[in-house]
Amino acid sequence: MMNKPTGNQPAIETNEPFLTLDIAQMALDSANVGIWILHATSWNFLPSTRTKALFGFLPEEEMSFDDALLKVDDKHRRAVLAAVEKAIKQHSNLYVECPVISPTEKKNRWLSITGGFSTSDLTNSYFSGIVVDITEQKQNDLRRSKFIGMVSHELKTPLTALKAYVQMLNNWAKKQKDSFTIGALSKVEKQVKKMLNMINSLLNLSGAEAGKIHLNKQEFDMDELIREVIDETLFITSSHNITIAPGDRVRVNADRDKIEQVMVNLLSNAAKYSGKEEPIEVACTKEENTLTVSIHDQGMGISPDDIEKLFLPHYRAETRETEKIAGFGIGLYLCSEIIHRHKGKIWVESEPGHGSTFKFTLPIN
Repeated sequence: MMNKPTGNQPAIETNEPFLTLDIAQMALDSANVGIWILHATSWNFLPSTRTKALFGFLPEEEMSFDDALLKVDDKHRRAVLAAVEKAIKQHSNLYVECPVISPTEKKNRWLSITGGFSTSDLTNSYFSGIVVDITEQKQNDLRRSKFIGMVSHELKTPLTALKAYVQMLNNWAKKQKDSFTIGALSKVEKQVKKMLNMINSLLNLSGAEAGKIHLNKQEFDMDELIREVIDETLFITSSHNITIAPGDRVRVNADRDKIEQVMVNLLSNAAKYSGKEEPIEVACTKEENTLTVSIHDQGMGISPDDIEKLFLPHYRAETRETEKIAGFGIGLYLCSEIIHRHKGKIWVESEPGHGSTFKFTLPIN
């Protein structure tokens, strides 16, 4: 059923890791935290009583890794399995959030699952971690999201009107050849545009968390959109040198406005997290039925631990360099949701101190 290693794999030994499980279980059960151990080669699975309960099993029932996976909501099951396989293969940490089917409750229960290897020794076969019920947190996030959406919608109407009046005044100032007023209105327009972008992001966050990102697909030239977004980014942050790598003209069938939002987010992030006048390169390549867009900067880079959580809602990498940079931690989450709705992929390749390259793909009909 699941793509896991098969064959004559060794069973889990009942040695020290399992003796210490009882002690850890006593401490963690009091905090309503479940613990588990998974053998990296045999995939034998040992859950604590609390872990069983969180997945909807009774204490006396058997629960294998497959049993736990089948409790995960259909839409998230493949992603959870892929995350576990990747963590084991790369000997890296695991962090996933997923809803599980709860037959005794009307709504699904949300779980946070964290795991990793206890040592960096590549011969270590014991992959273990904890599972926590985050249903209440998810419900609070949804209520907050609805509130943000309502407030943002009310703020957008007067700001749109303000933008129109500024444009009218700007046209009048140009006819009067009033250079001072033209310069002042240009700065006002820039700030209004910033505020509108922030409000649009909050509105889109509200829709994404409620599962209501609607796509209005149309055919358009991707290279043309990239040039428009670069011009817009340079209008707001003119201190950076943004270039486009040579490439073929590619037409895609996608939601132009939402892909534009992805590009704006990624380019503005590249500008925010890299020094002034440092180059930023955008590339667009076509390979068979896939379009790949990449944005490369030479900024501060991202640590491996932060990369794993970068596309989660409200997550921001907290370092000495980033604490002075404004942001809500929702831009990359929205990018991820938009690209996934287009059946594409988004990821980042980065190393601290050596810049970052954000990439996303879109299918080409």
